[in-house]
Parts: sequence; C-alpha cells; structure tokens
Amino acid sequence: MVILQRSADLVSLLAERGALVPAQIAEYVDTPRSSVYRLGDALRDAEMIEQVPDAHLRLSLRWLRLADAARAAMSEWEGARQVLDELAGATRQTVFLSVPRANESVCVDWARGEAINVLLLKPGRSLPLYAGAAGRVTLAFGLEDPAGYLANAPFKAFTNQTLITAARLRKDTVRTRNQGYVVSDGDVTDGIGALGAPLYWTTGGEFAGALSIAGLADDLNERREDLVEKLLSAASTLSASLP
Repeated sequence: MVILQRSADLVSLLAERGALVPAQIAEYVDTPRSSVYRLGDALRDAEMIEQVPDAHLRLSLRWLRLADAARAAMSEWEGARQVLDELAGATRQTVFLSVPRANESVCVDWARGEAINVLLLKPGRSLPLYAGAAGRVTLAFGLEDPAGYLANAPFKAFTNQTLITAARLRKDTVRTRNQGYVVSDGDVTDGIGALGAPLYWTTGGEFAGALSIAGLADDLNERREDLVEKLLSAASTLSASLP
C-alpha cells in the first residue's frame, strides 16, 4: 500500500511539475533519494515514466493512451465535446468540464481559447471547492449542506482575492445559488477570471459537474452579461444530454 501511494505521489508530481531529477523529486515528496531511484526504476520498467537527458524523469507517452481510454469510459459525457467547442468558439475563452471528486473539482475535458498559457486548470488537474469557478460551483450546488467542508476553514490562499474564511464562502454560496452561476475574479491566478455554471443529471436532477469559461479578467468583466448568457445556455444544453 505504501509503495502504491508513493508511486501515485510521484506520478502526480511529474504531472504537475514536468520533468524532474531524482533529487528534486526526493525533496518534493519528502522521500530518501535512494527510494526515489528504486521507485523510478520500477515505474520505468512498467513504462509509466521515462528518463530523458540530464537524468530527468518524466511521464511516458503511455499516459496519453490511458487518458484517452479514461475519457472514452466516461460515456455519460459523450455529448460534451460539441458543447465545449461551440462555447469556446462563441466566447473565445477556454471552456472546462469538471466533475466532483471528494473535496475537489477535477477537470476532465476542455476546449482551448485565448490566454491558455496562463491558466492553472487543465484536464487531469483539480481545484479545491473554495477557489475558482469550477470549485465554487461545486461547493454551492454539489453540497446540500457545505457546513462540514467549511469547518476546515480558513483555507490556503492562491491570491489576495481567494475566499478562505467560512463566513465569506457561506455568503458566496448563497449569492451563487441565487444567481445561478459563479464569478471568479483573480481568486486562483492574478489577472485571470472565470465564470462557472452547474450541470445536472436528467434523471433525478442531482448535481453532475461544472461548466466554466476562463480568460483574462478584464475581458470577462467587460463582456460578463453576454458571456453569462452563453455559458448558461450551454450548461442547459449539456445537462439535457446527460442520462
């Protein structure tokens, strides 16, 4: 079990940071360098990572096949691709589809728009429920009573705009539920804004995930009314395609 956890930690680290040398890995995961070498050898034998020049380790191309297989297995979202592409084309913003997992909102697909190089969220990455459009949508609509989650506040701030206290997050949750969408203005990355809306399963009507768009905050603020209208329309279309 310990080996599996360390393997998962190493894979997650390389996914987040890119290629690293064993000394850097040992520091990040707080593991002796000798253990990192042994773990690295085992993962290379399994073709999960590979060694590149200057002794750096990185994820292997096998993960591309695994990612495609994982996405294909999520058949409930097979109608999402067209909605994401159309919304990205109509707004010129990057569009994200995220689903709830424990205390996070995990991005499972996207359609690229402008300002892509400065966005934190990408497929496979996640946001906590207190930050970002996808996270805060999940907090507001995915938890019937967020009190248990908010008991862990104050949270770690990404920027000076991050909502980290229980009081501010409770207020934000009420506002989000009333207006039906989230406005994220620099609370994950300075200068980056996002808008998020909930998605619902057709059968039962429970919360299914979050549809969000992100780009430069100034652009989103100037065009907010139009972008919110397009986002909510796309969210309604996507929800209607769900089982």
